[in-house]
Amino acid sequence: MNSGRRIAEGGALLALYCILLFITIQIPPLGIFTSFFLPIPFILVTIKQKLSWSLGYLFVASLLSILIGTILSVPLTLLMGATGIAIGYFLKKDKPMAPMFISAVLVFLGGILLMYAASVLITDVNYIEESMNILEGSIENSIGIMDTFGQAPTEQVKKQVYESIDMMNTLMPSLFVLMSVIMVLLILFAAHPIVKRFSDKAVKWPHFRDLRLPKSLLWYYLITMLLALFVNTDKNSFVYMAITNLFFILQFFILLQGYSLIFYIAHVKSWVKAIPVLIVVFSLLLPIPIITTAVRFLGIIDLGFPFRETIKKKE
Repeated sequence: MNSGRRIAEGGALLALYCILLFITIQIPPLGIFTSFFLPIPFILVTIKQKLSWSLGYLFVASLLSILIGTILSVPLTLLMGATGIAIGYFLKKDKPMAPMFISAVLVFLGGILLMYAASVLITDVNYIEESMNILEGSIENSIGIMDTFGQAPTEQVKKQVYESIDMMNTLMPSLFVLMSVIMVLLILFAAHPIVKRFSDKAVKWPHFRDLRLPKSLLWYYLITMLLALFVNTDKNSFVYMAITNLFFILQFFILLQGYSLIFYIAHVKSWVKAIPVLIVVFSLLLPIPIITTAVRFLGIIDLGFPFRETIKKKE
């Protein structure tokens, strides 16, 4: 590609990014949707150009973001740009989906943590702690209002509510990880048709039913479960937080494996495609723990035993 065409193409993608950034900042309802498309210009630039060119593109985009919004929009540009460059680099090198996805999640997670740490240092305000305090205050006010009308909740209900808030605070690191995973998934979904249309690369999605997580995950899950049951630590200690977050993340992956097995069974048994989707939706929306427990049990079976091979042989 000659330099003139390279500059013209880079300028067009830069203009596209500026439009997307403007919508994201200035039109919040629509901005929620357009935010998933912000990394796409960086993905395309990285696929078509050298890495040094992509980094220069990120620098120019950061400068322009100050003109479009404020200096506060620069961290958003750096976050989305770095994530897009990571995805574009792996697509350019024709790397498998798994390392590309993991790398993008780590880049996005690292960016979020750096942004949060910088905001705490600059403003001297712990926003997570402040949010939890506001939430507790709102609950106390609600309980006071209910008490005024003679409908105060029982002490057991109050205890469960406050324990849920404490658990949310403890699981905040895991929630950051899950948020990064979901965000990268949405970015890849948004990028798939555009990357396929405007480049010779494509986001190669494996079938969800073929997901096979490492079997060692099951051992980590069992060991962490035993630690959670038998290690008595203070709820404010680092050990308790580490075990709780690790157990939560491992439960999420076991649940994911269980859903994958359901989709595999549906495929082998030639079920209607809507059936496994409805199972996932209802299990997530209905507040019935036994359903997600059953799905996790399927995940454990899938990791620990050759269950899929048995089903395939029967067919």
